[in-house]
Parts: sequence; structure tokens; C-alpha cells
Amino acid sequence: MKKHVMFVSLPLRGHANQMIALAQELVARGYQVSFVISEEARAWIANTGVHFIPWEPRIETTNEKFSDTTKSVWQRVCQEPKIWRGERMMLNGLIALYVPMYKTLTPIFQQHRPDLLVIDRAVIPAMDLAQQMNLTYIIQSRFLGNFVPTSSKYPRFGTSYSLNMNLWQRCLNFFRPYWLLPQFLPTLKKLNQVRRQCLERKKLDDPFSQRPMIVGTAFGIEIPRPLPPHVQMVGPIFPKNVEPLSPSLSKWLEEGEESTGVVYIAFGTLATLEPWQAKALVEGLTDTGFRVLWSLPKNQQHILPSLPSSFRIEQFVPQQAILSHSSVRAFVSHCGMNSINEALYWEKPILALPFFGDQHYNSARIVDLGVALKLNKNHFDSAEVRRKIDTLLSIPSYKDATRQMSALLKNTGGLDKAADIVETTLAGGIRHIS
Repeated sequence: MKKHVMFVSLPLRGHANQMIALAQELVARGYQVSFVISEEARAWIANTGVHFIPWEPRIETTNEKFSDTTKSVWQRVCQEPKIWRGERMMLNGLIALYVPMYKTLTPIFQQHRPDLLVIDRAVIPAMDLAQQMNLTYIIQSRFLGNFVPTSSKYPRFGTSYSLNMNLWQRCLNFFRPYWLLPQFLPTLKKLNQVRRQCLERKKLDDPFSQRPMIVGTAFGIEIPRPLPPHVQMVGPIFPKNVEPLSPSLSKWLEEGEESTGVVYIAFGTLATLEPWQAKALVEGLTDTGFRVLWSLPKNQQHILPSLPSSFRIEQFVPQQAILSHSSVRAFVSHCGMNSINEALYWEKPILALPFFGDQHYNSARIVDLGVALKLNKNHFDSAEVRRKIDTLLSIPSYKDATRQMSALLKNTGGLDKAADIVETTLAGGIRHIS
């Protein structure tokens, strides 16, 4: 009988994309594979051979879906000036959803009892439940974060510091964990209180400790550090077949090759811009000779000012297909790790506009690499946008650096290495795979 691998993810493309690619590869290798995710993500799983299992956690007091809660949280987080406050707001959002996630996952796990779970790093209730039911699981993450800390001489995760920190930043970086502890302690206590209620335990296990972890990026983007055997860095996890472009969009991009080229803008599904930010981007990229393709969710398109004919707005585009296109010259991005991996894999320099979470740290890393320049979400204008796009595309060192990173990423193992780790775990435990 085929072994059953079950994936569990938040219904967010940035969280689910790598997992969907891995799930599809395991189907191709002959495994029974299911994916537990919200109904709104059903289309993402279609035509992969993966069995879709709907999962709809709701906050009982409001009957609010997960997606509704996260959107309201991230709208506030996006414009929060302080990185650590944004992190705390996201943690509070998880606390609000912990109980409904745990309760709604319980019957799913009981019914299917998979041989192995692959769990998105953000779904802590699934990890706790798996431990409660003695189910083996692997954690999937797009970045290392704090799972494997760096030395204090390097920028800590959660900061936006360069590797070339000044003396003041070095001091702040060193003392950061001690300063943050009292800021987060009440929130962490609240989370553990909720976990105890569900698990009916006084003592809680760390859901991340010594658990096999697949990290879908590479050193170079991440600061190098020794990895414990249970943490496997595999590089970008991309599907083997890229989703095709529509004929209309393909034709539009090809026409862009006849001009200076195309600048592509995308900030994921959760980053929410303010009108002044959208205006600065539009004005900064108007009359530059570039065409501009902007992937922007429909519920945010009302913030856009009047657009020149050189702009094209789409609700969603297959990002890898866009970034791999020869007419695309640069990428204006929020710097989620998936977007960074895709851009650098296809040798596109990045104008970074981070909003929350790992995006600030990620953007600092790629600026250090010489493949990006950065905007500050709290204050930038059209002149800065124009100047930095011109710099990215006119100075050869940026193209050279993206070419070097592309070569590195293409030799990491990626999807095949991740699938090998899953197979090794199914066969009887995790071991270090070089």
C-alpha cells in the first residue's frame, strides 16, 4: 500500500507554493498525497494529482474565517513602523486562531492518520496535534529565521541591518534579544496558555525542537552558519513545469522587448499599500521608457492613481513565468523569500519594498549581496524610485551579482533534494543529506 504524506499549510501563496511543488513531486514518485488547506486554495491544488482536503478554521465568537482574520491583521502590520511591533501583532493573530485551527484539524488527522505530515512553519497547532497523536512530521520553511541563530556579530533575524553595521547598530543588535524579551513575554505566555488548554498538559514540548526541517532557500541569501543534522537547506523548491502565461500577457511582454523592457511589480497577497505609496511608484516608473506590469489583488486596485498607457494591472500572474521572461528587466518586490528565490534564479535585480516579518531581514541580505536596492515603506518618493531603478539597470555589477546568485541557486538540489528528504524520513528517520 502506498504511504500517505499529508501537507498542512495556511491559505497564503507565499506559504503554500513550495509545499504544493513538493506534494506534486511526491505524487510523481508514487506516494498517496493529500493537502489540507482552505477552500479558497482548492484551485492551487487542481491538476497536481494531490488530494484536496478542505480546512476552514473559524473564530467561534465572530464566525470569521482564517483568511478574514489574517487580512485584517496584515493590513495593520503593513503600515506599522516598528518591525518588532508588527511581529507581535502577527503572533497575536496566531493566538486568536490557535484553538479553531487545532479543533478543526483534529478530526482530519484522526480520520486519515497519515504516515508523515509536512507542516508549514506557521501552523503550530498542527505540530502540537501531531505530537499529541504520535504522528511523524517535517516542518517546511522558506527561510531559516531564528531556528538556527547566527552569531551576534551578524545582523539578527528580525532586524534590517546590513552586514556592515555601524557601532550603534552593533550595540542594538547585541542587546536585541534581551530588550525584546519583556516586549514579547506576555504574548508568548498567552500563546502557551492556549496551547495548554488544547493539549491538556502542564508541560509543553517545543514543536520545533529536533524536528526534521526543510528550508527552501540557500546560503548566499541566508547568512552562512553551521546547521544541525535535522535542518536541511535545499535551495528554492520550484515546480518542474512552470504555469504558462495567457496569450494576451505573453504578447504584451513580447512587445516589451521592442522597448527598453518591462519592470514587474508584485507585493504578494497580504502587503497592503497606502495611496501615497502607490502614487510614488507609479510616478517614479512613468516616462522611463519601461513598460510596467503590476500584479495587484483586486481589492487593492482602488488605491491606484490614474495610470499611463505603459502600465498593465493584473489580479494575478504566474510569477515564475513572468520573471523568466527575457523582456523583464527588474522586479519591485516585498521580498518574501519565494519572490527573492524566483527573481535571483532568473537573474533579475530587485527594488525592495519590505512591509513586515522576514521581509525586512531578507531585503537587507540581498542589498548586501549587491543584487538589490531598498525603499523604506515609511518614506520614499517618485524620484527615489526612478533613481534606484536606473541604478539597478545601468550599473553592471548588479547584473553580474544576480548572475552569480542564479548559478548558485541552480546547483542547490531544490525540489529533488526536498523530496529525497521526505522519502528518507518515510523510510525510517531523518539523516543528513549532502
